[in-house]
Amino acid sequence: MKRFICILFLILFIAHSAVAELDIGMTIPLKSLDVYQPDRLVAGVEWHERGKVTLNNTGDIPIQDVEITLVVPLHMNVTLPDQAFTDIRVEDDRVIVRIEEIKPGESSAFFFAVMPPDSIEFRKTVSFSISVKYKDSAGIHTKEYSHDVEIVPPPSWITYGTILASILLIFIVFIVARKFRVLEMFTTIDLITIALLAALIGIVFRWFWQTFNDLLGPLGGLLFTIPTAVLMIAALQLVRKPGTATLLFTVVELVAMVVWGTNITIWLGWYMGEGLVVDALVLLFKRDYGDRRSTAMIYGVARSAFSYWAFYFLFAPAIWKVYYAPWYAWTEVGIACIGGIIGGAIGYDIAKRMRGAVL
Repeated sequence: MKRFICILFLILFIAHSAVAELDIGMTIPLKSLDVYQPDRLVAGVEWHERGKVTLNNTGDIPIQDVEITLVVPLHMNVTLPDQAFTDIRVEDDRVIVRIEEIKPGESSAFFFAVMPPDSIEFRKTVSFSISVKYKDSAGIHTKEYSHDVEIVPPPSWITYGTILASILLIFIVFIVARKFRVLEMFTTIDLITIALLAALIGIVFRWFWQTFNDLLGPLGGLLFTIPTAVLMIAALQLVRKPGTATLLFTVVELVAMVVWGTNITIWLGWYMGEGLVVDALVLLFKRDYGDRRSTAMIYGVARSAFSYWAFYFLFAPAIWKVYYAPWYAWTEVGIACIGGIIGGAIGYDIAKRMRGAVL
């Protein structure tokens, strides 16, 4: 009899010890977490940012009659993308979802999309509130969850400043070139050489990079930085005139504008900046046009570092309103520098042979 009572109590204890445990998580914006800044929305974008709510039953028993209410802050417009859920609806700034059952060890997720506000004066942190009501063998339960997201103002002043700086840089370069008659120093052969090398960079290698970039993941930038550095060193050694790099990358952008439809007002100053950095180093090293392997590698690193830093930390947030994760952006800058080193070293050897063949 005592043994029977002990077994009964043991069964009751095991039955009561089996409980449902619900974990709630949220991801927004729903982009590559290894690339883009998580939990940050930019005001003024013209698209809906997608989000995902995940419910995971980590307990020992199933949960049933699950009802989720997601409250979107700042009364942002909410839409529902296509998904497997059918019992999901939007009421004002709320998303209401019903799930029949989530078994132990299983998870369920639904998707939504919000339109950030048109503008916001200062960056602020807001919370997406999630309330989950569910039932298990022990009764009805309610669990609350809050997910903080930072909303940043649209970087319009950076955008306008970038455009203005680009235009000013273009005028300054043209004024300096006209005053010192820089273009008159270039012969017809020099201009043809620069045009051919710029076409290789802006058409051939850019197409190659755009086509196969995704295959190498984060290392995809090497497909463009290495050949660009090689051809830049070749141009420096073959032409051997002050302003060669600036003229080269200006023509690269003009070619890209025609072939790829690049916005010349915004991007031309950036490409000129790449060349100006290299030309400044050429003068700093007493008109060393990559005649030494070390200087060729320095020029390749300088061009690549400036190019990728400007893209990830200036143009991406200013023009496209996209914030990359800082570690990812700096990693890409580092990889670009590696490509500049490799391209500079290879470019030195190739340019030396090309120059020897011309002479």
